[in-house]
Amino acid sequence: MTVVRESVNSKAAWEALLQDDQKLTIPGHTKEILEINAGEEMTAYVNLAVERGTGAKIRLLYSEGYVQDGYHKEFPIKKNRNDWINGHLDGFEDYYLSAGYGNEDIPEEYEPFWFRTFRFIRLEIETKEEPLIISRLDYTETGYPLEVRTQASASDPTLKAVWDISERTLRRCMHETYEDCPFYEQLQYAMDARTEILYTYVLSADDRLARKCIDDFRRSQRYDGLLNCSYPCVMPNVIPGFSIYYIFMLYDHMMYFDDRELLEEHMPTMMGILNYFHRNRAEEGYVKKLGGLNGRGTNWSFIDWTPEWDDTTGVPSAILEGAITMESLLYVAGLQHGAAILKHLGHKEQADFYLERAQAVQVSIRKYCTGEDGMLQDGPGIEQYSQHVQVFSILTETIDQEQGRKNLEKTLLYPQDYAQCSVAMAFYLFRALQKVDLYKWTEEYSKLWLRMLEKGLTTCAEDEVGERSDCHAWGALLLYELPAAVLGVQPAGPGYQAVIIRPEPGNLEHAEGNVWTPKGMIRVSWSVKGEGAFSYEGPENMEIIADTSLLEKAWCQ
Repeated sequence: MTVVRESVNSKAAWEALLQDDQKLTIPGHTKEILEINAGEEMTAYVNLAVERGTGAKIRLLYSEGYVQDGYHKEFPIKKNRNDWINGHLDGFEDYYLSAGYGNEDIPEEYEPFWFRTFRFIRLEIETKEEPLIISRLDYTETGYPLEVRTQASASDPTLKAVWDISERTLRRCMHETYEDCPFYEQLQYAMDARTEILYTYVLSADDRLARKCIDDFRRSQRYDGLLNCSYPCVMPNVIPGFSIYYIFMLYDHMMYFDDRELLEEHMPTMMGILNYFHRNRAEEGYVKKLGGLNGRGTNWSFIDWTPEWDDTTGVPSAILEGAITMESLLYVAGLQHGAAILKHLGHKEQADFYLERAQAVQVSIRKYCTGEDGMLQDGPGIEQYSQHVQVFSILTETIDQEQGRKNLEKTLLYPQDYAQCSVAMAFYLFRALQKVDLYKWTEEYSKLWLRMLEKGLTTCAEDEVGERSDCHAWGALLLYELPAAVLGVQPAGPGYQAVIIRPEPGNLEHAEGNVWTPKGMIRVSWSVKGEGAFSYEGPENMEIIADTSLLEKAWCQ
């Protein structure tokens, strides 16, 4: 920890305490204010040890960064997180009243019962008659024991810094559960957790916390079939579409580990979710309106934090007029992923049944939600359009690939006309770009993370609308992108019995890395410079399918 600013004692005296454990005395009838920098976003148990100082008032404020005057809704406006000259610290506080019994042999200690999240700490001390001696101020880092084995690099030198903040973000959002963010609610949300789990698989092939997460959500199932969108949670909290992300979790676990017993155990929960969506179709066949805005109804139909939907709490504004297309597309995706799981488990008839249902919903979407130039609308017959709907229409193959590419390209070329995928939806945007051969556009959208670095963040921000949270692991996208897309290492079938290596160069000149899988390490290296190069090696017992089609396009240019 380093000193940012102090009031009474000198900076040197405080740094001697923080770095060399030299005691510091605050005289009686003195008010001292200290601001210190941990150097990076941290989750830790803070420990303060003091001697004497009966009745001294101690206040610890934990903050993610310096904020500005004014608010975006109820949260402070944020610019550069290191700007202590123009900004101030804002956050959560601990209060402690010194009892005065601490002495040189046994100091009086304060440590909270639960970890605190901070990058900066503001310490305020107001002494009474007796001086207060501070003998220790430090912290013990805490988090899930994530063992990162995958490492990747590429020709773009900025990726190293983005990788670092991404890895740190994931670590800070893993404790006894996955978390949406460690600073605010510390809840395990299904949408967030799905990508966090994937990032964990790619980095470490560790599914221990993922298994717990999947089981947590199974236990949250309600009477109507939906899951709580966050769990464990003491209150009902329902975002209908988030139940679909639980099905994605099951599919991902199948592809990486193929634990059939786990899958069979969760099939009733999955079926309950899909039956809920089936029961809640409109006469026309698409999914009817399932929720609304946050805090204004039973269910919240959240999709993404994007400026166009700021006033509607992250929900497409089409919901003000009726159903939203995204909930139909999520249902289709759930049916398709569920069918793949059931087919793998040998339940072909049920799998085919789900695919028939998915096709019926797709027919309805094409009939009632297609607007100008073949673009899919945000709601049936509503002339509002977003990138999100075009992305999921591609991923679910609700429209043909040529039309999907055309639609998505319009949202790329004319971003001012379409709600854009933000941090929360970037993973799905990148998958759609990859699917329709527009992956080079990821360079433009990756500037979002460069802007985070320019603002002094050490972790990935929740969004660019209000930037409420400075640490949201759905933004740790590069942890997946470099190993699984740029190097191209992915399971070719359930349980990683076979692997496909299909590098996606995008705008990069070369990349290399070691990707740890449940079956062992795979090393990949490629270059598009000169005549080009491609090499790989992996475990002897693994079937490896090498696909250089995308590299060959770059070699020919």
